[in-house]
Amino acid sequence: MTIHHLDDVRAGFDVSADAVVVGSGPGGAVAAANLAEGGLKTVLVEAGPAVGPEQMTRDAPLFMARYLWEGGMRMIGGSHQIPSLHGRCLGGSSVVNSAIMLELPRYVREEWAAETGIDLFTGELLDAAYRRIWKRTGVAPTPMTALGRRNLKVKEALEAVGIEGGPLPRAVVGCEGNADCLTGCASGAKQSVDRSWLPGALEHGAEVYTCAHVERVLTEGRRAVGVEGRVVDPRGRVPLARFRVRAPRVFVAAGPAHTPVILQRSRIDPRGRVGATLFAHLGGGLVGIMDEVMDPWVGATQGWGAISEDIPGLKFESLWVAPSALMVRWGDVGLPFLEKLDEIRHATVVACVYRGKMRGRVKAKRDGMPAMRLWIPDAEAKPILRGMKIAADALFAVGARYLRTGMPGVPDEIRSSEEAEILLDPKLGIEHLQMTMNHVFGSCRTSAGDDGVVDAEGRVRGVEGLWLTDASIFPSPSAVNPQATIMALSDLISRRVAELPLTS
Repeated sequence: MTIHHLDDVRAGFDVSADAVVVGSGPGGAVAAANLAEGGLKTVLVEAGPAVGPEQMTRDAPLFMARYLWEGGMRMIGGSHQIPSLHGRCLGGSSVVNSAIMLELPRYVREEWAAETGIDLFTGELLDAAYRRIWKRTGVAPTPMTALGRRNLKVKEALEAVGIEGGPLPRAVVGCEGNADCLTGCASGAKQSVDRSWLPGALEHGAEVYTCAHVERVLTEGRRAVGVEGRVVDPRGRVPLARFRVRAPRVFVAAGPAHTPVILQRSRIDPRGRVGATLFAHLGGGLVGIMDEVMDPWVGATQGWGAISEDIPGLKFESLWVAPSALMVRWGDVGLPFLEKLDEIRHATVVACVYRGKMRGRVKAKRDGMPAMRLWIPDAEAKPILRGMKIAADALFAVGARYLRTGMPGVPDEIRSSEEAEILLDPKLGIEHLQMTMNHVFGSCRTSAGDDGVVDAEGRVRGVEGLWLTDASIFPSPSAVNPQATIMALSDLISRRVAELPLTS
């Protein structure tokens, strides 16, 4: 019904509803839409502001500073410091990702079912949820007309070394190939959940409050009865006033970083498992400089991908980001970067994403922000480095002049497949990889047994009226982009509560 912006809420608010949803990303938006459609008076609270096409600048550092948590400077500690980018705006990370939508691979579904004792992961209900998500968000393979030279060069390169892939399925309708997915898609083609799911929630009477940072779940005895927090000015992150939402049904979808923090600050911690685990996709990548002009900013941000048959859990993807953010891969800053800037017209990028093993945790800091830690065995770097060597061979096979990895311990420029053998040097480990961990999971894992924070229906153990609907409930890494599975699980959890059909 209404989206309340900063000027509407700067004095605080106190409202009541049948259900409150914390977070407007893929998990929260789906839950809010289903609850409202089911006839429940629904309030959704989002920590960040709404962002419209006019704010979706291609100035990546400015956009990140305004619409990502901690201005895009959030780090995961542990083995070493790794950036982790997550949206802090209406629509959450769906606004700032590449819109890739992939179903959970069969082997991961079977592993999750065996590990957790939850048959849902291998059942038809999850299939039906994926179909609903696909229909509502317009998921389809990236059209060849939207690939551009950069994606087509990655296709050609991978095929040159015998790796068959395909156009990546994405939640996009009428893609113009502007390569600006990571700064929101000003054309409006990307079907981020603020465009594809929140309108349905609003049509069924939901109220949306932005700039409202939830700090804790309110409880009475063993029952959740609402949430409270602070209104925060997104410019400068200045707290302005308190707010409270009273509701007998509370859905937390604040993401794997913030969901455990909210529960910890609420003293909700079944068997000490909240935030006791954390996982992420690992990765690496190569910038290849070709002889021909690529104009890499033309074409879908990530339009082509392939699953490795030789390295279990690894996939290859094309990628583009703004040159100002590409510095991490490019390997130079300042004057050396500017001297190489003209070369970017010839660039193409191959990313390697890997489902590795690790241990981790999330704890609330004194300021209410999450402290994330991951400890990754050095052995987990080897599959990624093997994948990077394959990608290097692929790019050289189609005429790359040189490659850059941005990795310490590796030459700034690699000019042949023979020189790329250094990627297989046993001295290289996790600390050498230039990773960005945007896919994080499992800080409030689900299980049919008492070892899970939530049960098979997303209910937090020991607290009535409290559900989780984000990637924090994943048992382990998903091996593919998680957005589709977040949405599908949220769909099933919220439809049960809203008493909507699960099979249609």
